Amino acid sequence: MATVLKWVKFPTTAIDRQQGREKFATAPQPFEGAIGAIDCTFVHILAPSEHEEAFVNHHGRHSLNVQAIVDPDLTILNINPRHPGARNDAYIWSTSPIRRAMEFHYNRGERRTWPIGDAGYPLEPWLLTPLANFPEDTRQHQYTQQLCKARSVVERFFGVFKSVWRCLSYQRVLMYEPAFAAKIVNACAVLHNMRVQLRLNNEDDEQLAPIAHPVENDVDPMDQDEEYNRRGPRALAQRIQQQIMRERFPNFRDAEE
Repeated sequence: MATVLKWVKFPTTAIDRQQGREKFATAPQPFEGAIGAIDCTFVHILAPSEHEEAFVNHHGRHSLNVQAIVDPDLTILNINPRHPGARNDAYIWSTSPIRRAMEFHYNRGERRTWPIGDAGYPLEPWLLTPLANFPEDTRQHQYTQQLCKARSVVERFFGVFKSVWRCLSYQRVLMYEPAFAAKIVNACAVLHNMRVQLRLNNEDDEQLAPIAHPVENDVDPMDQDEEYNRRGPRALAQRIQQQIMRERFPNFRDAEE
C-alpha cells in the first residue's frame, strides 16, 4: 500500500490542487477548474466463491468495477479497484475518500475545483457532469462539449492502461480472487505512473494550449453556503453550472430563454 501511495497520489494540498487546475486549463482540451477526469472500467475476474452474484456486471461477466481519476498527462491521481462489477459508478463515487475530500475542501471555502465525470455520476458542487440533449447554439451544449472533450483523457487513459497491461484488457480474465485481483490493478497503476513520470511511454508529445485566464467568481461564497444549506448540493451545483455557462459562452443563448 505504501508503494501505491508513493506513486498514485491525489492532490492533497492547495498548491497541488492549483497545479492540477493549471494542467487542465492549459491542456489541449481545456476545462478551467477541473482537477481530474473520473470514470470506471471493468476488469474481468474469475467467478468468486463468495457473493458471486455481486461481481456480475451489466454485460453478464464477472468483474471488478475500477474507478480511476487521471490528469491530462494520463497520470493516475487515484485508483479504486475494490468494488464488485455490479456496483455502479455513482455508488463507487459516493463511498470514495476522494469525494469526502472534495466536499471537505468545498466546505472550507475552496471553489472552482472539480473532478469532471460523465452522466453516470451525480452533479455536485465538487463534481461536474454534462448536460444532455441541448441544441448546438446553446450554452448548455457548448458547456457539455467542452467538458466531454476534457473528460475524454480518462477514456484515453483506459485504452493505454489496458493495452500496456494486457492482463487487464477486455479479452482477458484475471485468474484470481477479487482481493488479489485488486492488488494486481494497483500494481499496474504504480507501473503506469512510473512509465509516465520517467517518460517511458511511446506517446507523441502533445502541444499545450495557451494558458486561459480564469474568470473571477462573482457569487459570494456565503451565498453559496446559504443555498447549499437551504436547497441541497444538486441545486447549488446547477447554479454553478449556469454561472460557468454564462461566463464562458456569452455569445450563445441559454436554452431556457
